[in-house]
Amino acid sequence: MQCPACEKGALHPDRFEHGLPCYLCSNCRGALLSLSPYVDWMVSQPKEAPAESASTFEIEHVDSKEALTCPKCSRIMIKYKVLADAQHGLDFCFSCEEVWLDRGEWEYLKSKGLHTQITAISTAPWQRKLREQYGRDMRTAKFRAAVGESAFSEIERFRVWLQGQAARAEIVRYLSLIE
Repeated sequence: MQCPACEKGALHPDRFEHGLPCYLCSNCRGALLSLSPYVDWMVSQPKEAPAESASTFEIEHVDSKEALTCPKCSRIMIKYKVLADAQHGLDFCFSCEEVWLDRGEWEYLKSKGLHTQITAISTAPWQRKLREQYGRDMRTAKFRAAVGESAFSEIERFRVWLQGQAARAEIVRYLSLIE
């Protein structure tokens, strides 16, 4: 099989840690992961705390931005966002039950504690949650830009204080009446 990402390397059998089988590209180091063995591997994994957050160290990764074709059946793979930041997307072929991981994405998933969530990433609830988070992040960024950094910091401090108030609804109602 030829690599769907770089189209230069050949895919050869390999393994992620703990014996999880995959096909690794000899050129770009991307990996094709079959979902059936992955699910078997996933249920055998002990529940562990997520690894150190990727925000505290840099993981070298490449994310294919163009549509990929499945190296097994040549159908177009469907890309699903991993997190609302849209830095990473996993490419799925549901016909062959395969997922493509670009170089460094396995390590990225592990750093976020998501390496046992690959099958959930392609679900409607997961993707809906990401769209909602993205919307909240965009509204916050727009508000921050409109009021300025100093005012935003003060508003955030007030918001945290407000969350702990028993009369929160009354306070918000009162504030909405102020002209």
